[in-house]
Amino acid sequence: MIFLYIFLLIDLIISQYEPNWESLDSRPLPSWYDESKFGIFMHWGVYSVPAYQSEWLWYHWKDITYFDFGKSFTAKNFNPTNFASIVKSSGAKYFVFTSKHHEGFTMWPSKTSFGWNSFDIGPKRDIVKELKEAMENENITFGLYFSLMDWFHPLFLEDLKLNTTFFVDQISYPQLLEITNNYKPKIIWSDGEWSKDDEYWKSKEFLAYLYNESPIKDDVIVNDRWGAGDIGHHGGFMTYSDNYDPGFLIKKKWENCMTLDKKSWGYRRDIDSKDVHTIEEIIDSFVRTISCGGNFLLNIGPDSNGRISPIFEERLRNLGKWVHTNEEAIFNTTPWIYQNDSSDHSIWYTLKKLPSPRMMYFRNQNVNTIFAFILQIPNNMILHLKSFNVKNIKSLQISILGFPKFNPKIFKKSSTNGIFVDIHSLNCNFLIKSRGKIVVKIKF
Repeated sequence: MIFLYIFLLIDLIISQYEPNWESLDSRPLPSWYDESKFGIFMHWGVYSVPAYQSEWLWYHWKDITYFDFGKSFTAKNFNPTNFASIVKSSGAKYFVFTSKHHEGFTMWPSKTSFGWNSFDIGPKRDIVKELKEAMENENITFGLYFSLMDWFHPLFLEDLKLNTTFFVDQISYPQLLEITNNYKPKIIWSDGEWSKDDEYWKSKEFLAYLYNESPIKDDVIVNDRWGAGDIGHHGGFMTYSDNYDPGFLIKKKWENCMTLDKKSWGYRRDIDSKDVHTIEEIIDSFVRTISCGGNFLLNIGPDSNGRISPIFEERLRNLGKWVHTNEEAIFNTTPWIYQNDSSDHSIWYTLKKLPSPRMMYFRNQNVNTIFAFILQIPNNMILHLKSFNVKNIKSLQISILGFPKFNPKIFKKSSTNGIFVDIHSLNCNFLIKSRGKIVVKIKF
């Protein structure tokens, strides 16, 4: 018994993270996040009532009584089950919701936001709770976005002038504890950090609590927006900037958060179809992201009544069909040694994850599976995969995901590196359904 006690004590000591970046950054990322690859982001709040320009309305349009919009934020058509169904249809594995944006309106009944939350006015519902339950019923991992700042909160403005910490002590830090303990999100996606450093926000203190003592300490993951200068350097996964799409392998785990509406993260009344990314653009960004080791977080913004625009729903459902067809190349994969090998960046790769060493004994250790995402079909219907310099092409097993009848014709040219794959046997209906974005599976 005493040995068990000593073992548990040692384990407890080892697992304690200190409130400094060297210690906090040493925490391994929970494996579920990299395995998930794809999530849906949702910006929804009072800013969806005026629906003018973007969710930054309050900051740009100061000659109005913004608080009046809170009463009009009724969410009368909000159906969390429907939201979850649409998210599920996209093929996403996780969901991140704006529990509070920069306007300070909390989408849960916060004790620190009396009269300015979704339970006291407007919907008079705990939106966070309802969405969490609906998403988890669909086996979608639930996460929360949280803005550290409130644009015009008197305490925050006073802190900016006097270099005090009243806002953090009385508002933002208690709110972080509320969402952590009441809703247990697996992701805490911080934002609004840029005006103050992480000492002011007490970010390191919070993360040490999150990793050591919170009810989600083993599974939770956070981003990198915890104070001015921290982005791209400290935290769990890196975001670097919105719509970050580097096109090359990043050593640290990262995420590309991209919004369907090119001009806004929140709902806009004057949105035009040309302002919405096409399904082809979405797939291209998705593929580049996972090939370079990132996760893809795609954003939508419902209107004030709680309705997801038909054009957003159409994009998500069509994306889901493509994801379902090619899920073998997306999930349970990792970046290959080559991310792309085409001059026009139309071919990208992933590598099927190998089983654990314990399982390697039960399979052929020499078999690798590479997936080549073809984002643009050549006019001559012949693919050139430059990175495959194999001597014996007969050893290759090549197929097309979603098209089992594919009869590959593979050949090499003595003057050129790589292999060539003739895809004339693909029919037009398949190419149309796949949006001209196909995946070649190569086993060797």
